[in-house]
Amino acid sequence: MASRRARVALTAAAAVLSLSAYGTAKWVGLLAPVIIVTPPPTVSVAPALATPADCSVLVDDIFCTGFDPIPTVMPGTTPAALGPPSTVAFNGLGLIADTLSHAPRHVVPTRWAPPPAALASPTMPSIPQVGVLGRRDALIVYVPAVQGAADYRAYMVDSSVTFAGTQPRGATVACAGFRQRYVRNIDALQSNNPLVSAVHHRELLQAIEVPGLVANGPYTIVVEALASPCPFPGVMAHTNATIPLTTVDASSSGGDHFSFRSFADIRAMYGNEILNGQGSTLADYKNVNAAHEAPAELIGQPVPPNDAVMPADPQVIARSTLRVSRPAGDEAVNAPIFDIGPNAVFDDFGSDAVMTSFHTETRSEGAGLVSGGQFGDWYFWTIAVQPALDAMSNWENGNNPKGVQVWRRHGRLYSTFGDWAQDVLGAVYFASTRTQPQELDATKYVHSFFRIDSGATPRRYWHWMMCGGATRDELVDPSTHVPRGRPVAQPFFYAPDGRNPTAPMLGEPLTPYHDKECLSLVQIGGYWNWGPPPNAGPTWYDEPHSQLHAFISPAGVENGIINLKPAGIDDYDPDATGGMFWRLDADRHPTSPMFEPFDQQAPLTHFDIFTRHDRVVLYINGRQAWCGDLSERPLAMHYGLIAYGNVLYHSSAETSAAYTGVESYQGAVGGSFHYIMNTPWSDTRIWDAVGQSEKIDIPSQFTFDAGACFKPKSTAVQ
Repeated sequence: MASRRARVALTAAAAVLSLSAYGTAKWVGLLAPVIIVTPPPTVSVAPALATPADCSVLVDDIFCTGFDPIPTVMPGTTPAALGPPSTVAFNGLGLIADTLSHAPRHVVPTRWAPPPAALASPTMPSIPQVGVLGRRDALIVYVPAVQGAADYRAYMVDSSVTFAGTQPRGATVACAGFRQRYVRNIDALQSNNPLVSAVHHRELLQAIEVPGLVANGPYTIVVEALASPCPFPGVMAHTNATIPLTTVDASSSGGDHFSFRSFADIRAMYGNEILNGQGSTLADYKNVNAAHEAPAELIGQPVPPNDAVMPADPQVIARSTLRVSRPAGDEAVNAPIFDIGPNAVFDDFGSDAVMTSFHTETRSEGAGLVSGGQFGDWYFWTIAVQPALDAMSNWENGNNPKGVQVWRRHGRLYSTFGDWAQDVLGAVYFASTRTQPQELDATKYVHSFFRIDSGATPRRYWHWMMCGGATRDELVDPSTHVPRGRPVAQPFFYAPDGRNPTAPMLGEPLTPYHDKECLSLVQIGGYWNWGPPPNAGPTWYDEPHSQLHAFISPAGVENGIINLKPAGIDDYDPDATGGMFWRLDADRHPTSPMFEPFDQQAPLTHFDIFTRHDRVVLYINGRQAWCGDLSERPLAMHYGLIAYGNVLYHSSAETSAAYTGVESYQGAVGGSFHYIMNTPWSDTRIWDAVGQSEKIDIPSQFTFDAGACFKPKSTAVQ
């Protein structure tokens, strides 16, 4: 059979531009280009080398606080002064520059473009030292720390964008936002306090992901440093909806409901579509309520468009205009097209659409307790999402629910939902209907990949799973490829005695679709306060805030898991019953946090999972993060159904846990600012570049270290 070819994202590191804009590139291996910059004759530029003390412990960074080499300033402009961010305490929190600022090896200096006519005069200071990275429909813009900045934003200028003075209209505006740290905040880290402690600051990120480069060709991008944070315009949705709050204190919510806001309404109200706006209505995040478990002010409230502190049209203090192109100049080298065979799918979600096919499902259909339906090349199903309110103030019932919303936009897939009664584990999953379940092999791999906003807490996180059996037909309908038994997470499914994702529920009789063997990987927020790894530098701020849980739910077992965590990980978990906070080298020494600094709202994080009977390998942004040696207990499935999903569980309790860190602490400590202030009772996930294939080798663009593959401490069912 003739092989089908698809474009696959092999690494998160890539250049968007032709390197000829700045000089030539000498390629030293596929992952390490050395860019030799030839500056214009009138400009003399010397490289600024970062020292080890400036950098994080991650090995894929070539700089942390500076660029090497430094690109030129936008012609005809004066560069903005670089330095610390704004001294204004927005939301009662001071700002510091991101302590984990980084850029991949493939980032390249930008190519400047003439500004749009509306922005050409008067000339304002420009942002120097801008670098870019991109793949297909996503562009990441890296900026230095501009003195006095409170946020950064970037937007594409095309024929649909107009200007009101110097403010864009009809644009999709992407913002940088702030680093999220789950329990221990940056104040505790900088003070070397081993415990939770009061929060006073948050870190301003210096990377902006601009979506929507869905067609080949040149693009004009405006990037700006702002005097105020981008405002939170409301929970992202395709359709306005209201969900009831049945277990939330009115002192936090202001009532008994919580609203989703459509992207059309946001454009109409704010003039632009604002992505990743994290500025909140709270005057002082640190001021606690009477119970000492939440901010004293209302949370989950959109910032009005004309807000005086964080207006939708912010004051711009520096601006540069970039010219980028799709496809990226280095894409053929760093993300080549390679043969992935006939049973494969790759989706960049390039066409806009809204899912309207959700319908009520019963347990006899196999899956979610609420709804399911086809959307594009994927079948979606849910469990325990919060129904919205209809016009008569009753909970919605029947098909096409608004309490869970799925749509494609900007070349990405979005999902938004709330958990039932803010108390029951809710989740949304999807699986490919273009492909059949993937065939596992003894030497070749099943490859699954996706990009996602990877911020996590113990109650909201992404979930990847592969549930399988002896035949394909027992997993999916042979004609439609719709999953027969649609696996879902249940409370504490990742812990000892965790329930199999395919186990029967609600007293239903056991069927052939139940109790399958399932391999699961999840990123769950966690609390770490035992200090840095041995090789960390003196300014180590990479503390883990989330952990990897990797485990097998054995076939024929309703409750119980095989935790794939190895022994000797040195994280005060001698029974190896929890998750993995650390990446390990071949000597079992922790080298860096498993996810940090990539447990974040934006830019999206790229995950690759390679699976065969005796091995599972996880890559994060193109670097090996974990490898599980399953040789003592190989996967028994011959075919595996891969499902992608995200979980929101007991959100009414999450604010207290994320805000105070520990129940007895009477003050604000947690750094999950965006979740607590803006989206406490719903979760929005953004997916991109999702796909899978079977019977392939780990491509040469990935560095694979078999010596860092470890057996689980125990293969016993816990």
